[in-house]
Order: sequence, then structure tokens, then C-alpha cells
Amino acid sequence: MRVLTIQPVSALVAAIVSFAIGGSVLLKEPRRRAHVLFATFTFNIALYSLLSFIAKRFDAPLVGWASLLVAVSLPATAQRFFQAFLGDEAGPPPLSRITVAGAAVFYTVLCFSRFIEPLHATVWFGVAFTTYVFLGLFLSVVYLYRRYRATPSRIEKTRLLYLVIGGFATVTASLLEAIPHGPNFGNVFIIVYLYFLSQNLVRYRLLDLNELLGRMVVLGTLVFILTLIYGALVRWVGPDEQGLFFFNTLLASATIVILIEPLRSRVEGGISRWMFQEKFELSRRIEMLRAEMANVIDMRVLVPRVLGALEDSRRITHASVYLADPDGSGFELAGHVGPKPEGRFDAITQRAFFERLRRSGVISQEGLEREVTARRTASTEEQENLQLMLRTLEQMNGSVALGFSSEDQLLGVLVIRDDRLREAYSTDEIELFRGVASSIGIVLQNSQVYERMKERDRLAALGQMAAGLAHEIRNPLGSIKGAAQFLQPGADGSREGTREGTREGTREFLDIIVEEVNRLNKIVSQFLDYARPYRGEQKPLEVADVLRKTLSLLATETEEQGKVEIVTDFAERLPPVRADAEQLLQVFLNLSLNAVQAMPQGGRLLISTALRRATRRGAAAAFFEARFRDTGVGIPAGDLKNLFIPFFTTKEKGTGLGLPISQRIIENHGGTIEVRSQPGEGATFTVLLPIEADVYAAYLDSVRVETGRSETTRTESR
Repeated sequence: MRVLTIQPVSALVAAIVSFAIGGSVLLKEPRRRAHVLFATFTFNIALYSLLSFIAKRFDAPLVGWASLLVAVSLPATAQRFFQAFLGDEAGPPPLSRITVAGAAVFYTVLCFSRFIEPLHATVWFGVAFTTYVFLGLFLSVVYLYRRYRATPSRIEKTRLLYLVIGGFATVTASLLEAIPHGPNFGNVFIIVYLYFLSQNLVRYRLLDLNELLGRMVVLGTLVFILTLIYGALVRWVGPDEQGLFFFNTLLASATIVILIEPLRSRVEGGISRWMFQEKFELSRRIEMLRAEMANVIDMRVLVPRVLGALEDSRRITHASVYLADPDGSGFELAGHVGPKPEGRFDAITQRAFFERLRRSGVISQEGLEREVTARRTASTEEQENLQLMLRTLEQMNGSVALGFSSEDQLLGVLVIRDDRLREAYSTDEIELFRGVASSIGIVLQNSQVYERMKERDRLAALGQMAAGLAHEIRNPLGSIKGAAQFLQPGADGSREGTREGTREGTREFLDIIVEEVNRLNKIVSQFLDYARPYRGEQKPLEVADVLRKTLSLLATETEEQGKVEIVTDFAERLPPVRADAEQLLQVFLNLSLNAVQAMPQGGRLLISTALRRATRRGAAAAFFEARFRDTGVGIPAGDLKNLFIPFFTTKEKGTGLGLPISQRIIENHGGTIEVRSQPGEGATFTVLLPIEADVYAAYLDSVRVETGRSETTRTESR
């Protein structure tokens, strides 16, 4: 048996690693033609390296002949792979037909040499064979270089430049190793280059490849340092001292285990600061931001702080945060940096975008564009969905959208963009931003829990105060009212006197007393209504009937407001809602009167109904929508957030309890009230009442049946 040298050992290592790299690519999904051809190429290299190892290790001429037979196909498999990798637009590889013809010639010569005359052992054959194999591999590198010169994309040029330089270095190193007494580092280049090629197949982004090179530098440096430590400790004693050799091996292993983690952290930190300074700085800033976010509970404070920190990182030119509406019907802009994006996105209209964001957590412009290119033969609906998602991302002024969810429900979106670069963020950097989005989601959930706790405590205190207030005030008010009515002249016809002027003055003051007592009684009653809301008797009803009754009462209440035009637009055949008619009447009348009072110079009040489709916890849902839109003075932006706070009012004689009571009533019905207003352009109050799932399903069935009947009737008429 021959002495084992480094060359056959490196060939064995190259065979094992090449098999592993090819197998890992072959197992990845989705598997494309380029993946299969790359695996074929790597398996070809692995088999050649394995046969070379066996031939040199065991001095087996037959295996050496078989390794030459395998090596003949290396240029052809290399060219086939690069042709699939670069695509049809790259054209055929140079001299591809000559490569195939040369392979046929060498297969024939090798078969003849094996069974008739051993020509493969001659010097001239070795020179010719080596020239053929390495010329074919160099032609593959030339093919890459030709594509590098022709491509218009700067990013693709950089990617191909890496491959050209690496390919040239690998083929050259392998050629030098094939020369007798040449340097033995060709197999190392082969392993590194194959690994880099495999990452090019699965990593589409140039920044990811840059980081891959950085990781390879980290790994190489770490291996070199640990090898020095291990080798120095093991070689401390000579090979004859077996006991001490075993002891030193054990000592070296223990030292490596102890040093590996701190040494790796130091090496990674140092090389990251050197090679990826921007990423290192971004990671540090985001770590500080997430630490600050842990101490924030108010979203009104959090959103500006997050956007400010992202802007200070100098890695974004645009950023925005969208938060989901309470009913999940859409996403509202909560803050932005850079040009203002669209203010609101409907969850139904952009369903494909938000549904994918809920499932995957990240949507990038580059990923969508690659998907559009890859799915040119897909159905029209899939192509339209992809284009819609691209438009949505563009309207958000973003290149990357990151969602934050809870219990399969999308709570909001963080959108970022850097206009200065095409590929602005690597995969690792996107993961850093995902961490920020996740922290926003956690703070949002904590904020909601905190607000519910505050509301519960406030209501508990309010209920106690209301009970005491009613007891202390209502009884005296009843006495005052009774006395005032008794003193009122003419109440029973027995107080006729001669002092008519005095009686008239007394009547005027007593009327004021009665009016004010009634007003105080109303305040106390409303206060109790808010503190102890009664849900009423909820049963299925047609909300449109309640609105019609509201209109009749509104006509009586607004006789003096002759300048206000009331217009209705009620949708036909909407499903019923489970609610209390009297309480809904109270809400609708309050909203209508507020709208009329907001138009002292006259105007137009539009009352409309519609069906709103939305999502709740990832499932489809439906709401009855009643909208009250006026053309009045509007609501100042600073007052919008205070509208539903008890006792807040902008009216001279308002109690500040009408809207809070209305909100409590609608919330007790499982719904919500939305407000949209621009000063000087009027206001819109939208009442949303949930429709029960079985009622909604029955409604959809009836609509489908009616549609089918209409189609049948139309067909018969033709």
C-alpha cells in the first residue's frame, strides 16, 4: 500500500463535499432545470474525484482509466449547466459542437486503449486529454464572460463578474494541480466555487452573495485560527510519546470547545465592522430601538419614534406604518417618513396583498418581479394578483412590506424603501426590520390590553359615581320641579289676582326653573345611560325600517332647519341585523341631529346604507353599514380623537354624552362607529353592525338563487 499524501485526501474531500452540494441543490423546491444540470455537473466532479482518490490510494490502473472516462464529460456537463443558468437569451456556449465531437473522440480512444492497446498511458495522450478537458472548462468561463459583457443590468454584471473571476481561478488552480509536482490546492478551489455556484442558484439577491462572501471569510479565518491552536497543542510532543499525544489531543479539543463561541463572536464582529460597516451600524441601531420600544405603551408615541429611528439610520428614504381598522375592513396610515403614501387601503380590494403578507410576513418588490417573470405562463388571475400587489406596494411608497400579526390576524404593516439603491437590503437586514415589525405588533397588543384595562377601571369608577350622583341630585330635582309647577299661575285656575304684571314675571321665572330642571334631569339620565348601558332586547330586524322612523322623527325635530336637504340612498335587500330597535333609533337620531346642527347655514345630509365585507381573524365577515354624511363645517383634527370622551362637546348647550352613549350602544351590539372629516368639507359618521354568519350565508344563497333565476329568464326571453 502506498503512503497516503495530501493530494488523494483532498480528492476524497472534494468528492464528498461535491456530492453533498449537488444533493442539497437537487432537493430544494421548486426544482428547476438549472438545479438538475448543476447536480449533474457536481456529481460528475464528485465521481471523478472519488475515482482519482481510489486510483492513487490503492494504485489501481483500471480505476484510473475509469476516472478518465468520467472526466471526458466534464466540459459538456459544465457548458450545459451554464447555458441553463444564464437562460436562452445568452445563446449557445462557444464551440459546443466541437466539445461534443471531442468527447466522442476521447471516448472512442479510451475504449480502444482499454481493450486493444494502452494508449491512455502515453505522454501525448495525457497532454491531449488535459488540453481538451481544461480548454472546455475555460470555454465555459469565456461563456460567462461573454454574458457579463452583454448584460445591461449593473447588478447582474456584478454577480457574473464574481462567477467569472472565481471560475477562472478554479480552472487555473485545477490545471496546475494536474501538472506533475504542481501545487495541491485545486480541490479547495473546486469546493469553494461549487458552493458559491449553489448559492447563486438559491440566492437571487446580490447583497446576499456579498454577505455569503463575508461569512466565508469569517469561517475561513476561524478555521485557520483554530487549526493553529489545535495543531500547536497536538504537536507539543513527538509522535513516539503516545500517552502524551493522547493527552494533548484531549487538551486541544477542550481548548477548542471553550474558545469556539467567544472567538467566533470576536471574529464575526471584527470582520462585519470591516466588510459590512453599514449592516453592523444598522444592527446596532435596531437593537437600541427595540430596547426603547419595550418601554412604550402608546402607539401615538411609538410610531413617530420608530419612523424617526429608521430615518436616523440613513438606510431608508421612505417609511410608513399602517394599522388595521378595528373591524379589519382596511388599513389606515398611522405615520410616514418621506413623500406621503396613500392614506388607506381596503382589505377586500387588496385582499391578495394583505393575505400573502399575513401568511409570509414579508413582501418585496424584487420577489414579486421575479415571480411575474417566472410565471409568464400562469393563469390570468394569478398574473393580475401579482400586478395588483406590485401596484399596492408602489402606492405605499415601499420596496419591502413587513407585516405584524396576532392569532392569524394582520394587525398592521411596516413599509420601507431606499430610492438610492435597487437592491437596498440583504436578507439578513430584512430580518432585522422584521424584528422591528414584530416589536410594533407586541406594543400594539399591549396598548390594546392597556386601553381595555383603563376603560374597565374608568367605567367602574364612573358607575359608582353615577349611582351616588343620581341619589343625591335626582330626588331634590323632583321636589324643585313639583314646587315650581305648583307655584306656576293658572296651573289649577284658583290663583286669579289683580297684579297681572307680577304674575307674568313669576310665570317667566318659573318656566325657566322648569326648563332647567328638565335639562338637569336629562343630563343625569344620560349620565346613567352611559355608566350602566342597557343592551335592550336584541332581535333580528330590518335596519332600514329604523332609519325610516328616524327620518320621520327628524322631520319633526328639524322644522326650523328648513335649509337642510335630507337625501337617502338605501341599498335593496340587505340581510337583517340582531339589534334593539329603540337603541338604534336613539343612535341614528343623535347622529342625524348632530349633522343638521353642523350646517347652520344650510346644506345636505345624505343617509345611505350598504353591505361591507371584511375579515375577522382571517375569516370572511359582513357588516351592515349606515352612513351619515353632511356638508357642514367639519370637525377639527384635534377634536376627532376626543369625540367619544364623555362630557367633551363643541356645542354651547351640549352635554358631551350623546356620542359616547351612541358608541357604547353600538359596541354592545358588536359594532363600531367610524368618523372621517376634513375641516370645511363636512363629516361622515359610519355605523357598522355585524351580520351573523348563518344569516349572511343564507343571504348569499338567496342572492345566488335570484341571480340564477334572472339568468334563466334572460335566456328564455332570447
